[in-house]
Amino acid sequence: MALETAPIVDDRLPDRVDAVFLDAGGVLVTPDPDRVRAELAAAVPGAATPDDAALVQAHYRAMAAVDVARSAPETFDAYLPAYLGAIGHDGAAALAAARSLWSVPYRLWTRPLPGAADALAALAASGRPVVVVSNADGRVAEALATVLQVGPGAGVEVTAVVDSGVVGIDKPDPAIFHLALDAAATALGRDVDPGRVVHVGDAHGYDVAGARAAGVVPVFVDPLGLHPAPGCPVVGSLTEVVDLLG
Repeated sequence: MALETAPIVDDRLPDRVDAVFLDAGGVLVTPDPDRVRAELAAAVPGAATPDDAALVQAHYRAMAAVDVARSAPETFDAYLPAYLGAIGHDGAAALAAARSLWSVPYRLWTRPLPGAADALAALAASGRPVVVVSNADGRVAEALATVLQVGPGAGVEVTAVVDSGVVGIDKPDPAIFHLALDAAATALGRDVDPGRVVHVGDAHGYDVAGARAAGVVPVFVDPLGLHPAPGCPVVGSLTEVVDLLG
């Protein structure tokens, strides 16, 4: 089933961007390829062994399936079959292994995407507040500890991490973006115009729709070109966001 064509809303960024919001999975981190391969090899001996690049691409294909099905990513009902199909795995054993692996997201979503750490550092160095806005299980900050933290530390310092499992609000509810706007306003010491904030995410039905509902400018991560007309700026990676913002 093909993705529906969305109406064009605006494919431009604002002239000035005062803050940057980021989704976690598919923007900063991806499921750890080593753990995925190990679990699938144990469940399906002799099956194909996908490389890192194939596993990263499988994530974006699975997110496209989530958008088609309009399902909640947290249940992984649409995500996991599409992810496994993209890497040549099927059958009950592979699905059961994947469900077990994905049942503890903060231990799985830990591999930084190529270039993500450097791009994140560049965004933070620009002086703009950087806020992670994620549908997660309450422990996304732990998963992202390989890349970032709130306050000083080994990774890139960000302004805040807004975890749906902590605040009790999921994307695409605009209220979760309002919390991020509050964090950005506190960091800047002034009110923030949502129209001068961008949110970068890879789930059209959650990131793009939720940001737009909050008045925030969405930027859609679609490295494989799977969505025909997202109605907003499209990038292949966080590095391209840095380039767009100058």
